[in-house]
Amino acid sequence: MTTSVMRSVRACLRNAAAAAVVLQFALATIAHGATAPGAITFVGTDSNIYYCDAKCSKPKCITCKAAAIHVRRDDAIVPVADPAPDAGPAAGTEYGLPTFSPDGKRLAYSSVTQRQAENSFAVWVYDLARSQTVQIFESRSERILYLDWLPDAQHLSFLLGEPRGLSLVLAELKESAPVRIVATGMPLYFDWGARPGELALHMVALDSDRTEQVSLMSLTPSSQNVVKLLSRGRTPFKTPAWSPDGMHLAYIANNHAESNLVVADADAGHPRSVVSLPVGENSFVWAPDSAHIAYSTAIMPQDPTYHGIKLVDVASANSKWLTHKDAAAFFFAPDSRHLAYIGVPADKPYYTWSVIDLKTGAEKTLGNFLATPDESIAYRYFDQLAVSQTIWSPDSSSFIYAGVRLAGSPEQSLGFTPPPAVYIVPIDGSEPRRISTAVLAFFSPAR
Repeated sequence: MTTSVMRSVRACLRNAAAAAVVLQFALATIAHGATAPGAITFVGTDSNIYYCDAKCSKPKCITCKAAAIHVRRDDAIVPVADPAPDAGPAAGTEYGLPTFSPDGKRLAYSSVTQRQAENSFAVWVYDLARSQTVQIFESRSERILYLDWLPDAQHLSFLLGEPRGLSLVLAELKESAPVRIVATGMPLYFDWGARPGELALHMVALDSDRTEQVSLMSLTPSSQNVVKLLSRGRTPFKTPAWSPDGMHLAYIANNHAESNLVVADADAGHPRSVVSLPVGENSFVWAPDSAHIAYSTAIMPQDPTYHGIKLVDVASANSKWLTHKDAAAFFFAPDSRHLAYIGVPADKPYYTWSVIDLKTGAEKTLGNFLATPDESIAYRYFDQLAVSQTIWSPDSSSFIYAGVRLAGSPEQSLGFTPPPAVYIVPIDGSEPRRISTAVLAFFSPAR
């Protein structure tokens, strides 16, 4: 805890009446329960984090000073009398990477505070029912690049950008608790398994060998070890991923210079190739039914455009085309019946949203848009993001994005556009609903 925050805490503790009022407010909030299905979170154009329920008539700013309630180490609840690190961008703080916990009860997010002498990078966790915030990590030099909850919703992992590469860090939801460096590498992609301490990694280690490998790691409170090497050598993909039901692990393996999409048991036993992949950079995502995987290949690594999307039945290993159109990213709906993808029209200055009905094969275009820089990064790493975030509503009726919605199909780049905003897009073709100005947005997970 910083000195300024400690001073604020001590000042607040002297005001017992005020603390009691805040405690009553927090307990009243608890009675309302956790977030409802269909809640959303977004990063506003003011660099604050916002949250709202499915109706979203009035988004709540959870990083603005008026909304902040800080929790001390002994869990006493006190009001914020002076600006705290989570009090908003007035002190040069920008927030980002809002990530719902698997149970939808908490939001993790990052912050960057710019000071004259040095910057500060931090990770925060906000309890939605109690309106309480706790800082679980702070660094003066390492920027937070990505957040991912563990399945138990009691631990959080995040990637740190360091001069030599990336570090995967594991943290408890406790203020000032020690954190644990799990792995270092560049690149580094990962997924946590359903069993405690189970981790799939795809990385190039920062050692003299610098060999790319896919591996299975086991962590205990006192140790961490690679228990199985799944592939060694060039493997042109990003994220190994367990099926949503936790029964299988999928990854791409290098087999005599040929890339194969492999599906194994949850412990990586009995691996079998279900797809032989063309040359290029590959991405795949599991369907929520755990019976299918959507996959695609980008021929030019420096141009992350995927040339069509295929669907493979995991049991039979039979594949079929979903679309032959170029795509930047694709996302399964919770019902496993629909797949949204971002189209890349040739020689056009915009993206296109489309949805495919996997039962009928029908495809529907739902509008053109310009992406924000934050959303563009999310699309670039959509397969890693698929293990931690969702753009789909829990009932599969709509998806969400932040950007500039276009009424037409401009032939040239636009010199002036309105501010980007959050849009909830119904897949039945009805009019999208604008929520607020924003640069990045996600739905709460389906439960």
